[in-house]
Amino acid sequence: MDDPEERARKDFFRISPQPPFSAAHPPAFPPIIPAMKRIALTAAILTALVLAAFARGFVMPSLVPATTMAARDSHPQEKLTLGADSYDTAEKASLFHPKMLAHSVLPILVVFTNDGDQSVVLGHAHFELITRDRAKAEPYSLDDLERVFTAIRAPGSRAGDKLPIPLPGKNKVHGGLSQGDRDELEQASFAARAVEPHRSQQGFLFFDVGDLDNPTQGARLFVTGVNDARGHELMYFEVPLGKP
Repeated sequence: MDDPEERARKDFFRISPQPPFSAAHPPAFPPIIPAMKRIALTAAILTALVLAAFARGFVMPSLVPATTMAARDSHPQEKLTLGADSYDTAEKASLFHPKMLAHSVLPILVVFTNDGDQSVVLGHAHFELITRDRAKAEPYSLDDLERVFTAIRAPGSRAGDKLPIPLPGKNKVHGGLSQGDRDELEQASFAARAVEPHRSQQGFLFFDVGDLDNPTQGARLFVTGVNDARGHELMYFEVPLGKP
């Protein structure tokens, strides 16, 4: 007489046969597995897109000595040179995410190169853009740029000419600056407080050029307040930006 446990084991395998695994008969996976694969693939694609977006982020131009720049003013006695490069074309201004030229903002890259043996102090440096019609403008601050990019302006008006009451259908509300835009402009802005011996410092200044068709034609960048290491102010710098 069969043992009860042995008879139960035989009945189980007779009712629920399990075919052996083989290459011809692979085990069936539950439906959730393909769905998980699709989710993983989607996540990988999104990650790649995010990384690509970061790869296209703002990058400062390569630092070159001011002595090699086309527009420059050199002080041989102090061994200090100021160079400037106007980003006044659509191609050059495309370096920035905010639409500079469309908002009448002119970026100017400035480079100080100190070939001397003493530091030069820029903490009190004062920059002015002098246009061909002798109008003077100081660089925008980040807060100024925020207002420019969020201003309600009539087409063709200067950045400072704001109407107290918007005219329906004629004024344009600009979208402002995102936090990423502000971070970009902060990174780009000239912020050096000094130039160490045999070093260079660079950064951008941003000016309101209103409705000038060719804002750099006949314009000059005028700089005062540059001091030597003992606090003595050096002679002013004057860099021509374009043809007269």
